[in-house]
Amino acid sequence: MPLRAKLRLTLRRLWRPLGRARRSRGFGVHSPFAFRFITLVLRDSRSVYYSTGKIRDFAGGRRRRRNLTMLFRIVCDRKPLTLVLPPDLPEAERRVILMADSRLQPITPAEALTLPADSDSLFICLPELSPEHLPAARRVISAENSTLVLLRADSRRLDALKDGLDHIMTFTNGKYAVLISRRGLPMQNFEINF
Repeated sequence: MPLRAKLRLTLRRLWRPLGRARRSRGFGVHSPFAFRFITLVLRDSRSVYYSTGKIRDFAGGRRRRRNLTMLFRIVCDRKPLTLVLPPDLPEAERRVILMADSRLQPITPAEALTLPADSDSLFICLPELSPEHLPAARRVISAENSTLVLLRADSRRLDALKDGLDHIMTFTNGKYAVLISRRGLPMQNFEINF
């Protein structure tokens, strides 16, 4: 590899965390929806919800508690009409999602494939985007005003999931990914810290 290419790659690696930190505070985010979602949902650590004590009890650590609290805020913000939860979802995440809206009865990814075509406001949380969950994830993310949360994100599989869709906003921190489907919004990818 030539020296110039190595230097360019090194500079890109050094700049990436700085750019991510900058966008995490909302700088350079021009979409009002994305700005609100980043600053008030993904990065808001000041809000105290009625479930904060319960989440702390079964989180088992500060980082885990922060991630579970963020998942709780996402569900509260997105207000889904249908929950799609796979059987292999960790118990703590399942409890947090159901705590956010206990009126909703979760369905399996196989049942999500049978939902009517005009369904909207779907929410699915997956441990990872495995080939067995890909059809359900694609069905959910193609529905209007829907949300997909991945606890472990792989950029190649994310690209395959979004292929052919032009209305997905992706928020990722390198490990987690949140994809939101809104037809009135352009396709955008945000690498941020959350």
